[in-house]
Amino acid sequence: MKRTAHLLALLVLFSTASAQYVEPWGATRALRMKEAAKLHDELSAMDKQVPYLSPAEQKWLDGERNSGNGKITDRYIRATDSQEYAVSTAKSGFALVLIPLNNLSSLKMACKDEVLMWTEVASRLPDTQLWQAVDHLVERKIVSKKSAEDFGNSFLAANATLRSQAILNAVVIPYLRGELNCQ
Repeated sequence: MKRTAHLLALLVLFSTASAQYVEPWGATRALRMKEAAKLHDELSAMDKQVPYLSPAEQKWLDGERNSGNGKITDRYIRATDSQEYAVSTAKSGFALVLIPLNNLSSLKMACKDEVLMWTEVASRLPDTQLWQAVDHLVERKIVSKKSAEDFGNSFLAANATLRSQAILNAVVIPYLRGELNCQ
């Protein structure tokens, strides 16, 4: 009898918990805007910690990268392992993702335009050079470990790829199937 009472109590608890359905973030425009804002905030927190290169640093980096006239030289390799290269790569990579995320989180737009911006984010987010640069900047304590953890800890590139897949599955594929709620 006690066993039956315990089973019944568990069944009631399970049915109550399972009744709390959470709508997926891609279900409505409002939820997608909220997801875009969350992703924007996580990436922006890292981007704000990355300094801009001075004109002299940018000139040095460009000179080192172009020193081999298209060939990979020791100078080129050292330059691509430098803090300046990581800063430059991170800044440009973040900009390509943050601009459409900002628009997605703040602007009402036609469904086709929204899906196009989500597609841009999905295609740019898994940029391995960006995440290698961010890892490099975390190691050098330029980007805080906390902001990296907020996005995906030490698996930044893998997390970016998973988020890209989530965007494709929640927004792009439903749109192409004619199933996306654009309201």
